[in-house]
This record gives sequence, C-alpha cells and structure tokens, in this order.
Amino acid sequence: MTKQWSPQQQEIFKEFAHGTSKIVVVEARAGTGKTTTILEALDHAPEQDIVCCAFNKDIAEELKHRIKNPRAQAKTLHSLGNSFIYGRWGRTQIDSARGLRVAQAAVEQVSRCKDPARDVVKAVADIVSKVKGIAPLTEDVERVMEIAIGFDLQPTADMVDDQEQPYTVEDFAKFALRALTLACEKDGSIDFDDMIFLPVRLGWARPRHDLVVVDEAQDMNEAQLLLAQRVCSGRLVIVGDPRQGIYGFRGADTASFEWFKGELGGKVLKLTVTYRCPKAVVREAQAIVQDFEAAPSAPEGFVGDLDSKALVTAAQPGNFILSRSNAPLVSVCLKLLREGKRAVVRGKKDVGASLLKLVEKLRARDLPGLMKKLDAWKERTLKTLRAQKDVSESKIEFVLDQAETIRELAEGFSSVSELKARMDTLFSDNNIGNSVVCSSVHKAKGLEAEKVFVLASTLYPGKRRDIEEQNIHYVAVTRAKATLILVEGRKF
Repeated sequence: MTKQWSPQQQEIFKEFAHGTSKIVVVEARAGTGKTTTILEALDHAPEQDIVCCAFNKDIAEELKHRIKNPRAQAKTLHSLGNSFIYGRWGRTQIDSARGLRVAQAAVEQVSRCKDPARDVVKAVADIVSKVKGIAPLTEDVERVMEIAIGFDLQPTADMVDDQEQPYTVEDFAKFALRALTLACEKDGSIDFDDMIFLPVRLGWARPRHDLVVVDEAQDMNEAQLLLAQRVCSGRLVIVGDPRQGIYGFRGADTASFEWFKGELGGKVLKLTVTYRCPKAVVREAQAIVQDFEAAPSAPEGFVGDLDSKALVTAAQPGNFILSRSNAPLVSVCLKLLREGKRAVVRGKKDVGASLLKLVEKLRARDLPGLMKKLDAWKERTLKTLRAQKDVSESKIEFVLDQAETIRELAEGFSSVSELKARMDTLFSDNNIGNSVVCSSVHKAKGLEAEKVFVLASTLYPGKRRDIEEQNIHYVAVTRAKATLILVEGRKF
C-alpha cells in the first residue's frame, strides 16, 4: 500500500528534489514524523555526496539501517570531525584522560605550581570541556569565567596554590585558556570533545559533502553547528524543533534556528501535524505552541486532572511520571516502591552520577555533616550565580534541584554509604518497560508513553514564563500517546 504523504511532507520532498536555497530550515513539531520524512526526502535529492549528521551514535546507527539512498550516509558529528583529525595527525588514540593531562600541564605552566591538587586540575578540565563545545573559538578570559561560573566550576576555599593563596575564577579561566592551546598540540591522543573542537578551532574542517542534513539541531552546541556548516559544499538542511529546545543550561544553541533563518536567509519549511498525540493532548499543547496540529485521523484521547494523593494508586508499569525537576520524582518513586510497585528514576548515567559526584565532592563523614556542607555549597553557588549579569534562571533551578534531591534521597538513612547505595539502585536507564518510569522532562525528551502523568506544580518554577520554561511544558505534555493526566491540576 502506497503511503499517503501530507502536503507539508510533499513540500519538503519538492525542496529536496528541486530547491535552490543553500540553507533550508525544517521546523518539525513533536511527533510529526520528522525522521521518516527526512529519510524519504533524501531519496528525492540529486546530490552525489549526502551526509545526515546525527546527535549521537545510537541515532546514527538507526539511520544507517533506514537510509535507502545509496548516495547518502549517516554519521555522528564526532566521527565526521575525527576524519579531519586523521587527515592532519594520522591515527590517534582516543584517551578520556587527555583532558586531565592537558589541564594539569596548563595549571603548572600558568601558575608555576609543580604539583597542583587533583581537584583543581579536575575543575579546570571540566571548564575546558564546556568551553570546547559552547565557545570553541574564544580567547576571552571573561567569556571563560562566565562559563565556569554558570556551570559551578569555581575554586572552593580549600583550593590553594603553592604559596597557600586561594585560586580565583579568573585564575581558573586563564588555566583553561592555556589548556585550550595545549589541546591543539599533537601528542598522539585526543578525547571525545577534541573530535569536534579541533577541526573547528584549527580550521581543518573543509567543504566535503554536497548536501548536509543536521538532525535535532536544537540540542546542538556552537561547535557542532559550526562543524556541520563548514563541511557543507552545497546545501545545508537544519532539522529540529526550536520549541523542544530545553538544554540551554548545557550549552545547546537554541538561537541557531533564528540565525540560520535570519542572518543566513534560510528557507523555512514546517511539519506541524503530529501523528503521536491525540486531539485532546494537542489542544492542551496549543496553549503553548499555536501551530501544533492533530492528524485528521487522530483519536480524541483524554486529558484530566488528579490529586497528588491518588497518584501512587493510579500509576501503573509502563506509565510515565514527569517533573520539571528531579527532587519530586525521588519522593514519588520511593512511595511507589513502598506500595510494592516497580519504579525507577530515569537517568543513572547523568542524573544519578552527577548527584554522586556532588556528594563525593563535599567529602562529609556522616549525613549531618553532609547536610551542613550541602547547605553551604548551595548558598555559595547561588550567591555566585546571582552576582552574574543575565544569569540563566535554569542554572539557579538546577542547583536548588540538586540540593533538594540529595535531601530527599537521604531521608530515612543514617550514613553516607547508605545514601550512595540508594543512588546506585534507584536510578536506572534499563528495563524501564516493566516499571513506572519517573523522569525529568529533560530525560523524557524523545520518548513517549500511552499514559503520562505530569507533576504540573513543578512547571514554571518561580512563576517564570520564559521561552525555555514554555518549551519544557510543551515537551512534557507531548509525550502522551493517549492519556495525559495533570497532577495537582493546572497550577502554572
């Protein structure tokens, strides 16, 4: 049976086949069949060398199996960048410890400190990693300081040099700039960040592909987008949904869509008809994104409210429970477990790992000591953030959420080791189909479930209504394929 393509999809196929615009921006709303549409569009493209740039390796592998055009290939931007490194440096070893070695050398050279403390080196290495993605071309100390403060990568009171003088944020920024320079020197190895950073920073990336398609562009940082632009010798197609841009706190460049459309004059095409969400859910989402549409054949579905006390009884394995922040999820998950229901908090590799890292960083001997140090860390970090110009509120919320999540996890325990054990078992990314999945909206992006509960009271913290908070709301409700339940009603 021949697939019936929508007018919007046909317009995209026409542009791929006959379009003359050098830059095309495809704005694809949630569940609109973006990937299926782009794969079909590739079959219409006349170019001889086509590359579809994927956000990560898993997506690239999926695309490889689904692409039919023999002139097209799927690659991650990291593999694309690595090919330029190979052309300049030959075969290099991928070494995750390179960043630490380079950071240590930078600290030693700039501060003349012969044996810098490991926590100083680690903080500088983390700053360098962030700068490589967010501002790969910068040589400005002030810009690096902004990034260090924004990601809470600042010196603590116990970080001192050989003369027992405390380090400053400016010191760390200078170390990081030196490390960026050292990272550009050939030593036989590279790390994961270098795969994109080096070809951009050193100008190695050159036009190579006739047609470059960038998927999930709203989640990509400046370095990734610059690499994609520089490898393109013909047409560049930017695909994604700027209204699903919710990773600004990690450096994702959501403003890129406006840049490609405005300054570069990209032609805009849209996919606004969702094939995931029922009509009732679409009406809910239209309060945030007005051009979101239900497919004509979509079922009615259901949107309702629920009291938080009834949530534990109502939630069943396979359902999602979504929250703006992680702390409320921990509380809900523990209640589900006490009722004998299988439940997990999604995010072992990053959420659970980052919390464990913070606990270890505070180096407390017991839980009372940990809580005291946690409060001090929170106040110190918030004070520094709030002193910044134009600080992102999402960064402040992130700090508050980390502190509150650790407090929730520590409830009922008497030792730090017990807390760490809970962190290890409660967070999971595997076998989630047989559990109630408690997830932040950020971790649920790209996923869907028949029934979704949204902890509505966690949306719009502090009554903020900025665009990223609206995007989080939109992503949350559009995970539902049939039923959407707003817990505690519309308290936003």
